[in-house]
Amino acid sequence: MVQVKKKQVRQAILDSAYDLFSERGYHATTLQEIAELAGVGVSSLYSYFPSKIHLLYAVVEPWQKEAFERLERNVRKQKTQRDKLGAIMLGVWRDMPMENVGLANSLMEALASADPKQKKPAPLLKWTEDRLMEMLKAVLADNPDGIDYDVLPTLFMMAYDGFVINRRLNDLRDIERLSDAMCDIILGKRSK
Repeated sequence: MVQVKKKQVRQAILDSAYDLFSERGYHATTLQEIAELAGVGVSSLYSYFPSKIHLLYAVVEPWQKEAFERLERNVRKQKTQRDKLGAIMLGVWRDMPMENVGLANSLMEALASADPKQKKPAPLLKWTEDRLMEMLKAVLADNPDGIDYDVLPTLFMMAYDGFVINRRLNDLRDIERLSDAMCDIILGKRSK
């Protein structure tokens, strides 16, 4: 007999996983705990998600995409090129991780321990870098120096990874100062 997947069951699993990954992290959260909180058996989890990392991505992806929607709205509100660029960096490096550092760190934990032979469950990093590139192109449209800014999204996301991990260990950096320095590097002192 084929089991019919129910939206409510899937959502209960996602809600439970969101809460536990956010609170405990990826490795400290078991599929058994997620299933118990959702009110289902562990075998039911596998009806919806082929693995723990697939479940994590199902939780992280909508959260991250919503965070980028808010970031884009915030960037559009900024008046100057420098303010827009600074809003992008602070949004990615400070605001998103602070919104749910446990969930952001769960992704770092999962990826750091993932089987290198396996592909990521979803192209979330590519989506994120593409979205960042769109924002950056809009902000840096007048590029008189002809600098190749195509690598900035990758750089921004690598910094994001480091900020998330360091925040978890209470190694807090002055992200505002770093953002200001990056604005100087990218835009030059002329933009102040």
